[in-house]
Amino acid sequence: MTLTTTDNVKHGVGAAVRRRGILALVILAALALAGVVLWSSAGDDESGSGFATRTVQAGEVKVAMTPQSLDPDGARIRVAFDTHTGSLDLDPATASQLHVNGTPAAPGTWDGPAAGGHHRAGTLTFGTPIAAGATVELRITGLSTDVAATWTVTGS
Repeated sequence: MTLTTTDNVKHGVGAAVRRRGILALVILAALALAGVVLWSSAGDDESGSGFATRTVQAGEVKVAMTPQSLDPDGARIRVAFDTHTGSLDLDPATASQLHVNGTPAAPGTWDGPAAGGHHRAGTLTFGTPIAAGATVELRITGLSTDVAATWTVTGS
């Protein structure tokens, strides 16, 4: 059998181009999957502080807590409340207690929206110094069930 130039393009070069195209699609799909995995894991540390977000369900309310800082100046913890039923009327400052190595810290303050609505986010600030190696627990009461999150401060 004698192949013409047209047959070579159809059968030889054309197949190679198709294989390269399929390979390119596979590589693009793998890169897209890797991007999705990295993007979804970025939610584990929204603060850039190195402390992971802790999310707890309290009945119909989801509470996400992310330390912004835990250091000798105290604690700043970002807290987000989300629900689709009822109104978020608790006062986060009075409903929250910080414990450092099991010892209650001084009361904190809330910098965020006032009571009401289905979505609230703000920052709880506590002035109690936190040393490296400390175990820090934030407890929030006043929801259908109490919530708690714990972090360990690393460093020297």
